[in-house]
Amino acid sequence: MVDMPTVTIRSWELRYQAVVPKRTASGHRVYTEEQVEDLKWLKKQVQENGIAVSQAVKMLQSKKGKESLLSKQTQSEPDSQFETQINELFQAVKRMDSLQCNFLFDLYFSQFHYKTVFFSIIVPLMYRVGDAWEKGELHVVKEHMISNLVLQRAMTFFNLFRTSDHLPKVMAICPEGEQHQLGLILFTLSLREQHYPVYYIGADTPLDGLSDLIQEKDIEIVAISTSRESDEPLIARYIETLQTENPKLKFIVGGLAVQQSKAEPPRWDVSPTDQNWLQTLSPVLSET
Repeated sequence: MVDMPTVTIRSWELRYQAVVPKRTASGHRVYTEEQVEDLKWLKKQVQENGIAVSQAVKMLQSKKGKESLLSKQTQSEPDSQFETQINELFQAVKRMDSLQCNFLFDLYFSQFHYKTVFFSIIVPLMYRVGDAWEKGELHVVKEHMISNLVLQRAMTFFNLFRTSDHLPKVMAICPEGEQHQLGLILFTLSLREQHYPVYYIGADTPLDGLSDLIQEKDIEIVAISTSRESDEPLIARYIETLQTENPKLKFIVGGLAVQQSKAEPPRWDVSPTDQNWLQTLSPVLSET
């Protein structure tokens, strides 16, 4: 009806609250005619008028006489204080200039707190890169280049934090076929900052042989991230297989595909919009 990729609609919903559909008892989204028209209007502003989606959402809400639903954090990020830095990096990505990207990373990490760089510059940048790739404006090779550079930077920070032997060991993975790992990187960074020993495996992790690695490293928690709702049966298979061979394992599932935070031990789901994710996970993270 709106001729948009599902992942784009999900991203606009979760990050900008562009439309907030109701859900059926089984969890399926149900959109009203008004919400469909809102999505069409937003799409036109972004694709034809070149307006950033965050600004387009504000315009829509203003046009409809509604109070902005954007959080203070979202309002202050991509379209204000750090727009210059995001644009500089995006232009370097378009030129496939990895040297300039690394130079800008060095500069920004010297100017701002590392969390500010990751959450207020890199995250909006990667959304912009993803949108450009979806529209065919950016070759996938360039998207891979900046993704790898971001991962390299994250690995550097992973190693800065000392880990505690008294905290449970965590393994962080994306299931087979899942290449989007930015959320998993940020989650791992947050845990490492709190001294959790996290083994970051990353994108497209095969199930075959994973159980042996978990036993070898004495892993107690497996964190799984996916952006695809269709991965639910695959994640269930990962959990069933790994727990059969490692009965004490606990699982954290997150990513854009997770709709709400909930706990059904040994599995804890964490929504990307959960502002209190650490409190949500305290039962599993505090147990050893």
